[in-house]
Parts: sequence; C-alpha cells; structure tokens
Amino acid sequence: MIHYRISCPNPASQFLQIDLRFSCTPNEKVQLQLPAWRAGRYQIANYAQNLRGFTASNSKGESISFTKTTKDRWELIVPDESLIYITYEYWAGKMDAGSAWVDDQQVYVNLVNCCFELLGRSVEPISVQLDLEDYPQRAVTLTQTEPSTWIAENYQILADSTILAAKKLHRETYTVGSTHFHVWFHGEIHFDSTTFIHQLQAFTSRMMEDFGSFPEPEYQFIFQLLPYPHYHGVEHRRGTVITFGPATSLQEEEALEELLGISCHELYHAWNVCRIRPKELLPYDFSKETYTKAGLVLEGVTTYFGDMYLLKSGAYDLPTYLRHLEKIVQREATHYGWKNASIEESSIDLWLDGYVLGIPDRKVNIYSHGALICLCLDVQLLQEGSSLAQVMIGMWENFGLPFQGYEVQDFEKEIAERSADPEKITQFFDAFVRGREDLFPVLENCLQELGIFIRREEKENSVFNQIGIQVNAQQVIQKIHPESIAYKHLMANDLLLSIDLHPDSLHWQIEVERQGRGVLLSFAMEAQNFYPQLRLEAGPNTPLRNNWMH
Repeated sequence: MIHYRISCPNPASQFLQIDLRFSCTPNEKVQLQLPAWRAGRYQIANYAQNLRGFTASNSKGESISFTKTTKDRWELIVPDESLIYITYEYWAGKMDAGSAWVDDQQVYVNLVNCCFELLGRSVEPISVQLDLEDYPQRAVTLTQTEPSTWIAENYQILADSTILAAKKLHRETYTVGSTHFHVWFHGEIHFDSTTFIHQLQAFTSRMMEDFGSFPEPEYQFIFQLLPYPHYHGVEHRRGTVITFGPATSLQEEEALEELLGISCHELYHAWNVCRIRPKELLPYDFSKETYTKAGLVLEGVTTYFGDMYLLKSGAYDLPTYLRHLEKIVQREATHYGWKNASIEESSIDLWLDGYVLGIPDRKVNIYSHGALICLCLDVQLLQEGSSLAQVMIGMWENFGLPFQGYEVQDFEKEIAERSADPEKITQFFDAFVRGREDLFPVLENCLQELGIFIRREEKENSVFNQIGIQVNAQQVIQKIHPESIAYKHLMANDLLLSIDLHPDSLHWQIEVERQGRGVLLSFAMEAQNFYPQLRLEAGPNTPLRNNWMH
C-alpha cells in the first residue's frame, strides 16, 4: 500500500507538509507524476508550481538521488529493496472549489493538487493520514479506516477526493434509498438549513427516481460559505465542493436559488461525468491535455438538467425556473461565437481558453449554449413521447453502470433511437453540434412548443442599445455588436466621454478616449435595437405547469 501523511506545522505560511511512503523492489525505476490538471476543469493548472522542497530517502535516512524529467515528473532508481520516503511542501493559498487553502480555521485540499501518481502502480490502494490535531472536525470524500486515516482504492479515487479539516463544521444528513448524504457547512449560515436540506433531498430523490439508483453508497456536500463574493463548484465521485459568497447574501431568496442551482448541477455530475464519461477521459491522464468533443454532454446536459430537476422536484416553481432560464437565453442572445466555432470545437478549446471570455466571439460556452441545445433536443423528443431524461437513463445503463467510456456518436445514437425521424436528429447535430448554424430561431420555436414566449423589451439605457454597445459602470465599452455600424468605428476598452445626436437626427457624434488620446467619431443612426432585454413569458397552457416534462 502507498501511504500519505498530511500535516501543517505553520498554518500562517499556508504550506502543507506532505510525506509519502511506499516500498520498492531492487532497481525499481520510480516515476512520480504530479497532476497538471484536475477532473471537471479541462485546463492545464500546473500544480507543480506550488510544490517546493522535494526530497527522497530510504528507511535508514539516507538520501536517494532523483532527477526531475519534466515540469511535474520526478524519477529515482532504488538500488536495494527498501521503503522510500518522499517529503515536500505544498502551498495551499487558493480558495476555490478545486484548489487548496490553509488558515487558522481550516486545512482544505483537493488531493489531485498535491498527491503524486506512482506511474505503473496506479491501481494500488492508498492511505491518507491527517496529522492535524488543531483541526478536529473532518469532512473527507474517502473511506475512513481509523480515527485519522482514510483509504482510496486506487489513484483515480484519490485524485477525485477532497479533505476539509476545520476547527468548526456544521453537519446535516439525509438519506434517499440506501444512500447516505452528508452536508457540511464551513462558515456562517444565514439561511434556514432545515429547509435547504429538504430541497436537496427533493431533487436528489427526483434524480434517483429517474436513474433508478445512486452511483455511490455515500455522498458529501461540502459548502465553503465565504465572507466575500465567490461562486464555484466541482464534482467528485463521492461528493462535491461548493464555494459561495458572500455568506450574508444567502439571507436573500435570489442568492439561495443560486446556491440550490449549483448544488443540483454538481449532484447531477455524480452520474454524468463521474460515471457517464467519454472514452478519452476514462481513466483520467492527469499528465497532459486530454481532448474531447463531448462538452455538450459533459456540461451542456448537466447545466440543462441542473435547473430542470429543481423544477421537477418542486425546489423551483415555474416563475423561478423561467427567471434562471431567461438569464441563459439573454446571455446567449448577445454572443456570436457560434459563427466561428461549433460546440464540439469549443469543447476541444477548453484546453486553450475555455474558462475565460477570450477574444470576442471566438467560441461558444459549452455550459449555456449546450444547455439551450439540450432544451431543443428535449422538446423534439417530448413531442414524440420520449425525453432527454430517458436518453440519459440509457447513457447511464449502457455506459455509466458498467463504467465504460462513450463516444459523442453514442449520445447522438441514443437520441436518434428514441426519435420517429432519426434523420432529423442527424441534421440537427450536423447544424448545431458539429456545425455553426444559428440556434436561436430553433430555440424560439421550441420554447413556443412549451408555451413559453420570448418578449423583447427596451433596456433602461436605450441609447447604448441603439448604437450597439455594452459598457461597464465606468463607461468603458465592453462589447460591440458585430452587426452594428459602431463595430466599424468603436473599439472595446474605449472610454465614452460624450454621446450626442447630430442636429440632422441621423448621425451619432461620439467622443471617446482611446489609449490616452481623444477620438471624435460620427456615424449613422440605425433603427435596430441591438441589445434588447429578453423576457420569458409562460402562456396559460404551458405543459410545464402540468408535468409534461416530469
């Protein structure tokens, strides 16, 4: 067995002390690979940049020479049969749902950040001992074997696990079927936790009702309730970490809805991604980029159902569901990345710049754009007596339960098999999944099939909308509509100094500061309103009111 010991001698430094112990055979070549990325974030993170003081020794305390062969791989050759001791420090100074943080109140770490994979020995069990006496409360997504020791069956399980040791944790529990759910809160609770647990239980039950079972016997929700603005969630096979702030905002209904939304999203990942996974990600190779075209399934499906199950379970009423869907529709209405990259191309480009805005309209967002694609697919199936939920049940039975990877065409096939017109599904995928066609007309028709109508209204500052620009509070231009005349005259990051209408009422006269110099511009007015406020309105006969999608 491979053994890790984690301690924190000086929390103020934010460095963890990590000791690794394992046995070797004579002349064994040991390769220690630190992950370069983590599950759920398909982007190189280079965790090795947070590691220092690597040493190797044998059971006699004698140093063993080693070589660093890449930015995150160390090698050593052991001349004799021996126990090997590796020691190093890891800086835990980043608070989000996928990283590590140490202070006087907690030691929190996602183990993929700081635990080596012994190449060629990845299937061996691994124990983790916590030497953290000052932090007696523990939330760990591993199996506990002793008071301060947990075990992972193999490295893939270890790398998909989280440790939170704290001076104070609040814990709630609930059970659905034979699965026990533990809900941990670190930070101040400014909401009715009992009601919140009932809502978690409601959407958990609804998901399990559809899938027929839960992938694990136990599951941990770990909530970091922070005093400053934050919003992030990460899925793990046996739990999720969710960072949210400011904690005081959760006194308000809207913020609590956001917390429910990310919680439902991450729980759906317990099936989709943690078990229903593309072939190329099974198992995870954390040493390098692993490209996949399956962003639609990984995050589009999960985003869509993350909100839908809140409606199905009653945690959201219809107006609340539509308000959150409205945000996605509004966001996608102002982005034109679909003209330049399909969702499959954008999925591959997660490794390039998938989690930042990037250059204007270069790609689509696999979460929000993917969710709207899924809504359209679901409506087409619902019209024929099937549903996208049934497709995902098929994906669970064929790929998740046996834990074998799928290809994107398997997802398309699952949909086509439930359609009366499989060719129509192929055409849809050609246009909107593999292709770069405008989804919005199809989306609007699909919403109308649900009795939901898109209403276009003037925003408060209609001048900006008529020109075709979006600005921040400092009057700096953030976005310019690519179909507006302004696109040929104004630039992102221009500072607006003045906007006037020429006496002929046909031209704008606009003064901006551009890179420290003043620029005076004049261009024609347009009748179009480029950035209307979109509002979703439910008709009286919408099937969403009578459980059609339930």
